[in-house]
Amino acid sequence: MITLGTSRPVRAERKLRVVVPTPLYGGSLPVAYHVDEALRGLGHETILLRFDQHYGLYQQCGDAARDQEAKRTLQGTFAILLADLAAETAITSGADLVWYTAQSPVSVRSLRMLRSNGIQTAFWFVEDIRRFEYWKALAPEFDIVFSIQQGEALQALSAAGARRVEYLPSAANPAMHRPLERTAEEREAFGAPVAFVGAGYPNRVRLFDLAKLRDVKLWGNDWPPAWTPRLQENGRRVSPEETVRIYNATDINLNIHSGVTEQPLERGDFVNPRTFEIAACRAFQIVDRQAPMAELFSEDEIAIVDSVDDLTQAIDRYLSDPAARHRMSEAAYRRVLSEHTYEHRMRHALECLGLSQPRTSRRASMPTIVDLKAAAYGDLEMQAFFAQFDDAAPARLADLVARIPAGERELSRAELIVLLMNEFRQWGVEKSVIR
Repeated sequence: MITLGTSRPVRAERKLRVVVPTPLYGGSLPVAYHVDEALRGLGHETILLRFDQHYGLYQQCGDAARDQEAKRTLQGTFAILLADLAAETAITSGADLVWYTAQSPVSVRSLRMLRSNGIQTAFWFVEDIRRFEYWKALAPEFDIVFSIQQGEALQALSAAGARRVEYLPSAANPAMHRPLERTAEEREAFGAPVAFVGAGYPNRVRLFDLAKLRDVKLWGNDWPPAWTPRLQENGRRVSPEETVRIYNATDINLNIHSGVTEQPLERGDFVNPRTFEIAACRAFQIVDRQAPMAELFSEDEIAIVDSVDDLTQAIDRYLSDPAARHRMSEAAYRRVLSEHTYEHRMRHALECLGLSQPRTSRRASMPTIVDLKAAAYGDLEMQAFFAQFDDAAPARLADLVARIPAGERELSRAELIVLLMNEFRQWGVEKSVIR
């Protein structure tokens, strides 16, 4: 469980080198950039791999395919290439850590390459795990998995074999999410008494229908035709910079979490990034209650609703009370800056990884069988031999030799290699060149 502090993060006690591979596209992409900026703000050195710059080529791989299977193969191969590039970059640069965000190109092979080279890996799953499956195969390979969700989500990650799981909620980047001076033109273009930024998930459409919010100004994509009259810019995706302008120019920002069903208000297990970003803009918001909300914000800082009636009443109340809006948005703004920035999150994450202490030798700890498997990638005979052992078992030569049966049968190439290594070691001990 994360401990939410009240002080501004200070600069690093020691400088780390962290590789940050971004996703190719999607809602997680801005988070990777915020993480990179936060790590540098804490005094660390980062290598930002801007994989989103290759999204056009990724799409081209799909466009060139003759069918869906070929498309998956081409795009998958391209993503694996980027995953290997991230691993090689980390290895050749002597990185301490590779920080992955949900949807960053990554593979089991690349993670094992990193482990065999003593480089730690972290994965921040800033999505709803109920909407994806790919994390199940990858979770056991990271040193640590962070999730913005609590409860069953953390249990699911552990059940999938994750070595360590920690709750790490979303955050804001004050360099981007900040109060802005609003010109008359910006108020006209971006402002509204009531607005919502986001995609038209079924639960949001249902809620706005029930609440009869026909005067709300909508920004975002995937809204049904009935909402076209309220949709801005023909429903195009809004950039992060534009989103900040909208928050600043709007009197009441509605913040309704996306849901996996049509239930209009579902008390979920995470708080979305928008909650922190609106607050960091010193803007007012009405948000649907989520399970972790109480430990992140109070109802003196953000207007929290539990039902359709609560929502309509809150809109009416706060439209007529600008002083209350101002008072609450100021309080939420102070709370974000003191507790909920990406620098706060990264400092906590590095502490979880044990990277806030003085540097120690990466090779000080005993390699494990999984390290040998990673080193033997592509050698099917060696992989078959190592498959007899538990991944977490120490990679001791004596244990490997003990598994080779004595007898008349012909030894495999892998067994002969292990015996030869043992003979060489014994020679070295006899000659006092190996301890």
